[in-house]
Amino acid sequence: MDSRSEALSRASSRSSARRAERGIALVAPTMRAVVLVQILLAAASGAGVAEHRGAYWALTLSVVAVSLLLIVQCLVTGSVLRGAWHVPDLLLAWLAVPAMNLLLPDPFVVGTWEAWASGFAVNVGALAAAWLPPGVAMVHGVALGGWYLAWTLTANTTSWETSLSNALTIPGYALVVALLTHYLRGLAVDADQSREDAVAATRALELERYQLTVHDASSILRLLSDEDTPAEVLPGLRLQADREAQRLRTYLGAEPPRVDSAARTVGTMLATALEGFEDLPIEPAVALGAHVELGDAVWTAVGRAVTTVLHNVRLHAQAHQVVVHADTDDTTWEVVVSDDGVGFDQENQPLGFGLDTQVGQALRDVGVTVDIRSAPGHGTSVTITGPVAEVGA
Repeated sequence: MDSRSEALSRASSRSSARRAERGIALVAPTMRAVVLVQILLAAASGAGVAEHRGAYWALTLSVVAVSLLLIVQCLVTGSVLRGAWHVPDLLLAWLAVPAMNLLLPDPFVVGTWEAWASGFAVNVGALAAAWLPPGVAMVHGVALGGWYLAWTLTANTTSWETSLSNALTIPGYALVVALLTHYLRGLAVDADQSREDAVAATRALELERYQLTVHDASSILRLLSDEDTPAEVLPGLRLQADREAQRLRTYLGAEPPRVDSAARTVGTMLATALEGFEDLPIEPAVALGAHVELGDAVWTAVGRAVTTVLHNVRLHAQAHQVVVHADTDDTTWEVVVSDDGVGFDQENQPLGFGLDTQVGQALRDVGVTVDIRSAPGHGTSVTITGPVAEVGA
């Protein structure tokens, strides 16, 4: 995958977090707009009863200005995490609480919108929980609630129940918003991680598919380009190169070749797999199992596995004899490819991609088992076993 595709993938994988943050940034100005309308509706009446009309209007207009800044920045940036309104908003909430006690007559201090400090403090505490760390937001909410209660209890009013209710509402809403935003952001992070994991898994599967497709083709091309490749091997390599070219076209999106259902047998599979290996000393003994019918997926996977094994024999085994044997007991069928080549130490030398993935994993994926046995100086034997399918199944 090129850098542009990776960049697009990373941008896509972060979309859940962006959407969650934008959703929070849409709710925040809406909450503030509701409180702002209530403040403006009561402002004229509050200014009329305030002992210092100018100070009351100055405080109210300051709240309006910061609130408008909050609304604009949230809508423009799509986030509550960044904003010039953060600190002024907190300061105004803390300032408004004692200001209402000092500016308004006692009967207006609690339970009226002329004394809009309580509603504003609840809103500020809640919105602060959307951009402050949850623990800090809760400490701030409790402190602001205590600050409000301390000031309102000094007023000459009997509405201490209302004061206590308002004071408890401030940390209460802060807790609700802190939990909600923390949960939403956590969900977004999980969704982004799941998407990134899915992209990585898809990329890995595509890479494996690519490797499976080009593994044999790369071996053929290497031999075709090698000046030391014997002339008698070239015709078989060209035949195999043509077959691999067709396979690559299929990989790139062409219609996959179809196999005649009447020809899906062990015998036809081996005949196709052995094409182009005339340079190898192959001794076929397939008559006992040639008639067994195979499904499309099994026919293709086993044929490719046998081809891969023979490519390995050609490149590494230095064999003087290669036996390809097929048999069946009417319950299972078996194909064995064995050579008398150099072999390898299975305990200390791990299987390469060809035997491990191209043969082992590919066959297991279609319900076929494979057993690989080798020893230095004693050649290699690959036994492939599968169930006999019911006729017409």
